[in-house]
Amino acid sequence: MKLKINSMEQDFPTGTKLIELVNQIREANRDNPVLKSLIEKTGKDHITFVYNRRVVKPSKYDSIELQEGDEIRWILPYAGG
Repeated sequence: MKLKINSMEQDFPTGTKLIELVNQIREANRDNPVLKSLIEKTGKDHITFVYNRRVVKPSKYDSIELQEGDEIRWILPYAGG
């Protein structure tokens, strides 16, 4: 099935859950200096995930099964004040 991840179309197997995608994105960005610093200071990476234009709470990641044509965006936290 095709999904849009940050506006780029990608193929995923049918039945993929949002938590699987979240884990892939976190793994791919684990060397990001901003995220490393946040994890050291707070224990979390603070990446925000938006599913079909709605912000998703971390407690809901494993309950959402992705469907053909869904749009997922992920946003790094802003640094500074």
